[in-house]
Amino acid sequence: MSVISTDDWLHEFKTSQKLTRSRDVEELQCTMLCSRLLEHFKGGTPQLIQYELQQQGLFRAHEHINMKILQERQSWEIVQEEFLYLKNKWSGPDIPIYIFPLTQEQKRTNKNGVAYPDALFLLIGELERQELKALFAHEYNHVCRLQYLNKSLKEVTLLDSLILEGLAECAVEELYGAQWLAPWLSNYSLAKMLAIWQSYFLPNLNVKGLDNHVEFLYGGKLPPWIGYCIGYEIVKTYRQQHSSHQLLKKSSKNILKGSAFPL
Repeated sequence: MSVISTDDWLHEFKTSQKLTRSRDVEELQCTMLCSRLLEHFKGGTPQLIQYELQQQGLFRAHEHINMKILQERQSWEIVQEEFLYLKNKWSGPDIPIYIFPLTQEQKRTNKNGVAYPDALFLLIGELERQELKALFAHEYNHVCRLQYLNKSLKEVTLLDSLILEGLAECAVEELYGAQWLAPWLSNYSLAKMLAIWQSYFLPNLNVKGLDNHVEFLYGGKLPPWIGYCIGYEIVKTYRQQHSSHQLLKKSSKNILKGSAFPL
């Protein structure tokens, strides 16, 4: 596999969109785009796939798709080139990669990525070359790590999730520089993170299921993005004291043990 020609899908969708009544375009998106993704969502329907991806930022069916910008910036070609490079560098899996426009309703960012064990989705607006490469690297690092863990998303523990995000951000930093790190990673001091770690994270490290990690990663009752910040610091402080060789294939517990965060 590799980068799928979703630009062709999108051209087909745009052409049909012009001939379809506005109230029917949601069904058109299900039929022309989401039905082609069924193999990656066991037991899913095109409607459920559409809902899940729209929650992540997939463009809304009624929105105008500006294909010209994505094509002029060679989005598909850049990701294909980077995929071949990182697949070799990380001995990663050969998976399908789907690129779709980001919804215009998303005002806070111009990108999002979603990694599954056997597929990767990039939902993008107008991105610079390095920004697109960094986004892809982050998500493909997730795919490589999930392959090593060999767990279903319901079996992944909170500790696994923290390390997953930390590994991806450290990979971006190593490949492209600190300027492409998520901006919130510098929001908290190490002392602040360690205090929150002791009170809230340490007792819950074995909680399973990605859906149960949302509060820890993104915040709510906890500070915003705190899990991402802690995960990054765990991997960063591990790398300061140990070799990062084959880091993707080290157990989550061993990475934690070698970090500044006590068990």
